[in-house]
Amino acid sequence: MVFGAGSETDKENVVVSDTLELSIVIPCLNEERTIAICVEKARKALHDLAIKGEVLVVDNGSQDRSAEVATSAGARVVHQDVRGYGSALKKGFEEACGTYIVMGDADGTYDFSSIVDFVSLLRSGSDFVMGSRMRGVIFPGAMPWLHRYFGTPLLTTIINRFFKTTITDVNCGMRGFTREAVLKLNLGSKGMEFASEMIVKAAINRLVIREIPINLYPSPVERTPHLRSFSDGWRHLRFMLYFCPKYLFLYPGLLLFTIGMFFLGLCFLNSTPFGIPFGLSTLVLANALLLMGTQVALFGVFALLYQAGQGMVEEDAICRFLRNSFTLERGLITGGAILFAGLIALSSVIWNIINYAMWQPQVNVPLTKAAIASIFIMLLGIQIIFSSFYLSIINPTRSLN
Repeated sequence: MVFGAGSETDKENVVVSDTLELSIVIPCLNEERTIAICVEKARKALHDLAIKGEVLVVDNGSQDRSAEVATSAGARVVHQDVRGYGSALKKGFEEACGTYIVMGDADGTYDFSSIVDFVSLLRSGSDFVMGSRMRGVIFPGAMPWLHRYFGTPLLTTIINRFFKTTITDVNCGMRGFTREAVLKLNLGSKGMEFASEMIVKAAINRLVIREIPINLYPSPVERTPHLRSFSDGWRHLRFMLYFCPKYLFLYPGLLLFTIGMFFLGLCFLNSTPFGIPFGLSTLVLANALLLMGTQVALFGVFALLYQAGQGMVEEDAICRFLRNSFTLERGLITGGAILFAGLIALSSVIWNIINYAMWQPQVNVPLTKAAIASIFIMLLGIQIIFSSFYLSIINPTRSLN
């Protein structure tokens, strides 16, 4: 049974929210040539499957007759003036009357008759059901090769690695979920990265995520796609990195620090791999990498504790270790000890320069190396001292206690 045809002003008069099982939400921007096809297929699916539901089209400021065509085809139309894929979908989720929601694009590329598989999994207890074009059939001309063989697989691999999901198609636009679950995610992205935000926050909130194969068809009409490959791809990646500071800061920082230690060891061991001597320039590079790596890794620590404290990410073993082990006093003692060691080493270097090396006609390389290393040790100590204060500001309860 299908309910809800009309405008958004008809919502309360047409249906009481608890009478509907399913809302099919379709974001729409200038799709007058395909929106009727999508609405009719969705309504037919609801009728054939005897599901009490509605077809809800969110017009995102179309300049053509999309809203009028969708209404004539039997959809309930609401308007979202704030442009963006995410803005339109969020409006649709808020306006939906069904217990469950299935979303799909308005370009005719998805088969709405497959909603039965989404509803079946939602009825069985899943919170979030992802469609996967990669597991289904992608018909010729339905997906650009760059998206199919590079962009989507790359972003899918990253999101699975960062957030421990097991999906195969991060960018699939056909998905299902319970209305209660999706509203609790507090989704906020306005653009195409909204698709990644849904998965990231579903994983963080430990929703039950399932995946089913779906087919992707070429659009029945020639149209200009709304997706911009590189800029929207970057928006997806940026969002993932924002919610995973371990991969954005902590691990790259530790890698830089490790490389710096490697070069530092070569310098002081006087090693000459491949017959290449490592002198003062290499030592300066090594210390720069060590200092940079330390700072970037500390950014990761700051971000992890802040986001965990705000409930933005799940508290992991690293966060628990830092919260349980770190105190301001321990940080100050550690930083102070490192600073003091650097001062002692630098004082020894200065004393040797004054007494032995000042009148030598050439640069004393060993003493210069020791001076550079001593200065780095001092800088590291200072960095740890001020970082300890900053960490105590992020976690004031632990520090004060």
